[in-house]
Amino acid sequence: MAKIQIGSYEGSIYPEGNGYTGALEIGYGPDGKRKRLKRKGRTKTQVTDKLKKSVDDLEKGVRAERGFTVDKAVTAFLAHLEKQGKKSKDTMRTYTRLAKLHIIPKIGKPELTDLTADDVEQWLDECSEAMTTQTLKIVHMLLRQSIQFAQRRDKVGRNVAALVETPRGKRPTRKSRSLTLDQATKLLRVAQDPQHRIGAYVILAIVSGLRTEELRALTWADIDLKKKVVYVLRSDRESGDTKTQESRRGIALADIAVEALKALRKRQAAERLHAGDAWQAHNLVFCREDGSPYNNQAVLYRFRKLTAAAGIGSTWVPRELRHTFVSLMSHQGVPLEKISGLVGHKNTKITETVYRHELRPVITEGAEQMDTLFNPKKSKPA
Repeated sequence: MAKIQIGSYEGSIYPEGNGYTGALEIGYGPDGKRKRLKRKGRTKTQVTDKLKKSVDDLEKGVRAERGFTVDKAVTAFLAHLEKQGKKSKDTMRTYTRLAKLHIIPKIGKPELTDLTADDVEQWLDECSEAMTTQTLKIVHMLLRQSIQFAQRRDKVGRNVAALVETPRGKRPTRKSRSLTLDQATKLLRVAQDPQHRIGAYVILAIVSGLRTEELRALTWADIDLKKKVVYVLRSDRESGDTKTQESRRGIALADIAVEALKALRKRQAAERLHAGDAWQAHNLVFCREDGSPYNNQAVLYRFRKLTAAAGIGSTWVPRELRHTFVSLMSHQGVPLEKISGLVGHKNTKITETVYRHELRPVITEGAEQMDTLFNPKKSKPA
């Protein structure tokens, strides 16, 4: 048994099992019993290093908890986010899925105090082989914020995940596509069939260019069918607001969208009567049979059934309807500046971050062009 002293603490290192155990006397607890700090390792040097780190954490106020692994840190952070309720259900599902697939099984076993920046860097490099850069940023963020959450509770002294840069993912990002006029026409024709619950959703998306999160958050109070106008005032995001304050806007509706929305409102009235007390009164335009909101996956599932029925394949995603709107407008010769206004962009260069400031006046060009494309009774305006 070898006597040691680390800082102001005395103790010893002695053989135990296949390695060594170190123990330091660190005072007495509230019950008057002696408190000892123990660490194990294969060699005396490993034990000494662990004891030094533990003493350093102790003096910094870090209450290192034995058995507090990376897994537990990530699980605690996700539970904290769930309790806060600031993230949407879709976002929480994504975070939980990524944690269970890529963080917990691959880097979750070590105790949080033993995790090193090299461990994180190696893990990220391995993840990069099968991930896009965007997904890699999310999983790195989850680990970084999980450790930060543990730091605030004095579980660990420093955040090693913050010392590592996110590498580029080697899996290519799926590029969005847009429907051709022929494909869009086929899809609109099928979307008018009452059997498809999100038919009106698809029609409105194509002829207005609204984002999927804006469509899911639409209420009947946001739509004036007499004036043929839809007002974008909120979105299905964490805060419930539009992506930025400037994205609040009003857009005139093409006739095909007005007719689809009128039919949908009648259908919903019948469903509300049938549901009775089970009806969830969110006043949503697009919802399930009981009035409850759709999540992203529910929309995707129904959307792909509709595209398959239209004969254009089942690999499309709803956000590509917005790309389709921009493509069709451009094909019709609508100036790029006006297209930017229709989709809520401030200018032609910035597409997803800065939006128009004005909610008024209502922008009518989109409705006029869509009526020309999809209503044969109307002639193209001069």
